[in-house]
Amino acid sequence: MSLRAELLGSGPDRPSFAVLMPTEWEAVDPELNAMEERTASALATLPVEARGVVRHHLDALRESSRAQAAKGDVIAVLAPVGTKDGVAAPVALAASWMSARGGTAADLGGEAIARWGAAPLDPGGTILRWALDATTKIEDGEIEVAGHGYLLRVPGDPNTALVFRSSILREAQGARVSDEGVAAMARVCDAIVASVRWKQR
Repeated sequence: MSLRAELLGSGPDRPSFAVLMPTEWEAVDPELNAMEERTASALATLPVEARGVVRHHLDALRESSRAQAAKGDVIAVLAPVGTKDGVAAPVALAASWMSARGGTAADLGGEAIARWGAAPLDPGGTILRWALDATTKIEDGEIEVAGHGYLLRVPGDPNTALVFRSSILREAQGARVSDEGVAAMARVCDAIVASVRWKQR
């Protein structure tokens, strides 16, 4: 698997940072205009009877992400564009800024540890990670999503954290991704977040 660097983040009060991604991944604008094609690709891998409820869920997730992006929280969504056979893995990784109102980024990390059992991802303890698995009931079906939250403090800004959220479609109406497949996608997300390098201001 080959890797390529992607520079993200911008603005006078936010530093830029680079991440390494597999070449079959790319960063998508927060409006998620390019996600329609990926959604169709992911749906094509599921049984026909499961596609309706999954599409409804993915559409809801996309609208929620658009609403967050409108608030200025989301920087980009990282996702696979598709394999050689044109099928994209059902995973996405959203990056956003989080401000600690009345506190510090360290306080946000402490809250993640206390509320969600966050633990260090890296040996130096600069990245916290916690589970975000969820099951959602939609109309006559259920969607099971696996994922993690990640929190990194922003150098030179004690009140701001960089947060990533991964979402991996695990099961929909009996169509289930293998545990090995989910674990592999989770490892890719871990590696992308662990590759964050801050650009000098």
